[in-house]
Amino acid sequence: METTCRLHSTESFGALDGPGIRFVIFLQGCPLKCKYCHNRDTWDEFGGQVIELEDILQKINHSIPYIKSSNGGVTVSGGEPLLQANFVLELFKVLHQKGIHTCIDTAGSLPITRS
Repeated sequence: METTCRLHSTESFGALDGPGIRFVIFLQGCPLKCKYCHNRDTWDEFGGQVIELEDILQKINHSIPYIKSSNGGVTVSGGEPLLQANFVLELFKVLHQKGIHTCIDTAGSLPITRS
C-alpha cells in the first residue's frame, strides 16, 4: 500500500479536468517530455514535495461541498500520474468509498520492470 506521493500542486476549484467542479491533483514526474506539454514544470521526477495520502484527503475534504453540489469529483493529472500508480490506486479506493467521482489524466505511460 503506497501512502505517499511526489506532489507538484493542487487546484481546489477546477472546471476543465472532468465533469463538474474538480479537485485536481498534479503529480510530479513525467518521462515523455511531449513537445506541447502544458505542465512542463511537472517533468522532474525529483521535484515537488513528498506528501502523505491523509494530507491530500484533508485538502479534498474542504472542497467536498462544491464537488457534491456540481456532480464533480477528483482528477489526478501531472506529469504522468501512472508513474505513481500505487498511490493513485489507494487514493481512488478511499474516494470511491466516500462516493466521490474520480478521473485520471494520463498518456498511459507505465514504468516497465523485469521480474
